[in-house]
Amino acid sequence: MKIERTKNAFRNIVWGVIERIISIVLPFATRTILIKSLGAEYLGLNSLFTSILHVLSISELGISSAIVFSMYKPIAEDNNELLCAFLNLYRKIYLIIGSIILVVGLLIVPFLSNLITGDIPPDVDIHIIYLIYLANTVLSYYLFAYKQALFSAHQRNDLISKRTTIVSFFSSSLQIILLLSFKNYYTYVFVIPLATILTNLLNAFLANKMYPQIQCRGEVPDYEIKGIKKRVAGLVSYKIYGVVYSSVGTIVISSFLGLIPLAIYNNYFYVQTAIIGFLTIITTSITAGIGNKMITNSKEENYKDFMNFTFANGWITSWCAICLIALYQHFMRTWVGDDLTFPFPTMVLIVLYFYLSRVTNITFTYREAAGLWWEDRFRPLVLTAVNLLLSLTLVQIIGINGVMLSTIFCTVVISIPWGTYILFKNYFKISPKEYYKRIFIYVFVTVLISFATLIICDLLPSSGWLVLIAKCGICLVIPNILFWIAFRKAKEYSYVVVLWNRVSKKILARQAN
Repeated sequence: MKIERTKNAFRNIVWGVIERIISIVLPFATRTILIKSLGAEYLGLNSLFTSILHVLSISELGISSAIVFSMYKPIAEDNNELLCAFLNLYRKIYLIIGSIILVVGLLIVPFLSNLITGDIPPDVDIHIIYLIYLANTVLSYYLFAYKQALFSAHQRNDLISKRTTIVSFFSSSLQIILLLSFKNYYTYVFVIPLATILTNLLNAFLANKMYPQIQCRGEVPDYEIKGIKKRVAGLVSYKIYGVVYSSVGTIVISSFLGLIPLAIYNNYFYVQTAIIGFLTIITTSITAGIGNKMITNSKEENYKDFMNFTFANGWITSWCAICLIALYQHFMRTWVGDDLTFPFPTMVLIVLYFYLSRVTNITFTYREAAGLWWEDRFRPLVLTAVNLLLSLTLVQIIGINGVMLSTIFCTVVISIPWGTYILFKNYFKISPKEYYKRIFIYVFVTVLISFATLIICDLLPSSGWLVLIAKCGICLVIPNILFWIAFRKAKEYSYVVVLWNRVSKKILARQAN
């Protein structure tokens, strides 16, 4: 089967953006009402239990990525029997994983109070709340989660986005109604597993409708199992680090600093996660297409695409980082007040972490599309050990800043150079010198433009929604003009212009029809 890469990527991006807008606006309203009506401690509980269960999801071991990667070739060859066997294997594995998470999750129940420093909200039983979150995670594995792999492998994530958007709209609306009506945390939390059940059922229904010929039957050949085992072995270490990177920080803060600092920390990361969600739409939408292209095109052609994607990603990521530097503090003060706002240096560290991890993210996209998990297996383990050790040490010395500095150190000193080396050595087989040169230029220009934009925005008052909107206008215009001046003559810029014109014509053609 020939995948329509550009068409599918376009659909994925459009619906991904719609999904992200819905999944940001309504949860933002829900989050605000939760803070105002119940208190920041409840938000801290949300973050803590979500992170605990994210740690438990380490038992998934990256199997989903390995199986989706294995599906690229049979899709290209129209080998439906092998696809059925992969789906059958995926279903069996997910049932086992769900059971493991259930058992281990129940074993954690007696120790929950040890993970929280300071006061716990008096009107809730943290054990009941945790069990609801646990049920949500387990059900996500038991109820047809494996069907989602068909959409990802066929580069049709837009269909997942449509279903997620609908469910997110109704679930968040219901949570808002329940909070305003009853001001009860239990009713708010109970909606979460209901939304998961509905999402999985809708995805399963659509998968059966679109791919009726692909059902759970047959056995995967031994040579394919061997390939999956090798990829999973490489993914295990990456999965461990991914969990530590995104979840252990939350647990460390709760254990050493308490629920209020954790709530503030997660308010900042809620904004950042929303932005990352939009950026991830782009990389997720093109990953399957890149994987397909790696099979059909030469390494030289793929390297050219890689540099073009790096440029486009660098521009977008840099602009997002500049907006955060200029708007973060104003937004937080206006949204939740000075008491729930970090000092400026802490905010800068948060933005720096965001920027450094995202500006080089295309290397991860290509490593994933190329299936280089085995070659990359040691890097995440080293990162995990160093990050965890530094976080536990520095959080006791300089608090939140210690958690951020540990992740920044790991990103700059270990993750970026090592991950780049893996990609260039094992796939492109050329020196990454030109790539590093480009990244350095993007970072240098971004720092200069950040200072210029921040100085201009600081001429306006530091609070109020109307002033925030005015600053948004400044951030929309000034950085992009300066980026255009800096990069208008770059060959990658010409590629982005051509691609944009092509997509725009398709949009206009669709509207005309």
